[in-house]
Order: sequence, then C-alpha cells, then structure tokens
Amino acid sequence: MIFLDSSFIIALADLDDQFHEKAANVLLTLDSRRVISDLVLSESVTGVGSRLGTKASRQVFENLLYDSATKTVFGNKRLYERAVPLLIKYGGELSFPDCVTVRLMYDQKIEQIVSFDSDFDRVDRISRVY
Repeated sequence: MIFLDSSFIIALADLDDQFHEKAANVLLTLDSRRVISDLVLSESVTGVGSRLGTKASRQVFENLLYDSATKTVFGNKRLYERAVPLLIKYGGELSFPDCVTVRLMYDQKIEQIVSFDSDFDRVDRISRVY
C-alpha cells in the first residue's frame, strides 16, 4: 500500500503544475492499493478548484472517492487526538493534516507516501516517493 498526498494529486490534475510530468510518471508505477484521508481529499479538491475551477475539482473528488483502487480513511476525534503528539514532535514543521497522514500511515503500516512535500523527509519510518 502507498499513501497519496494532496501535492501529488494536485500536480496530477494541473497540467501547468511544476511537478505534473513527475506525477504522471509516478502514477504509472503505482500498484492498485492506494490510501488517502478525508483531509487529503479536502485539500486536493480545494487546491484543484482554486487552480482549475469547480468542474475540475468535482472530477478530482469523484475520481478519488469512487476509485476502487483508492481507499479513503475518514478521520474521527480519536485519530485527531493521536495526531497531536506528532504535531508537537515535529515542532509545527508538519501541518496538522500532514500529522494526521503520518498517524494513519503508522496505524495502517504504510511506509511510503507519494508527495512533492519535502516536509515528509524528516518523518521517522516514512519514505517519500516523488
């Protein structure tokens, strides 16, 4: 399994993104077991919408939520509470949604994330694919 970050999803959707070509190439190498969180879904839909408009954001929403290869994990109070120590550990260098991502990855025993966000490079037991 591999976790998909919003930076990857946005780059994939936006042909003008500096990482679009890399994202398209990485997509070809991914297996069919992908995971995102509801926060990544929200960040991706919002990011694509602000760049490309609501039609593109809806397409990203539908592609992510209804793709059988991508599992969406929905957060809850307990998950968010368990992400806070990571926020503290990394001294605010990771955003709260990124801390939730890391917590989910640890819980699901996922060791790789597709991301263009170098902040993940300093996270223990996580390797970034880009």
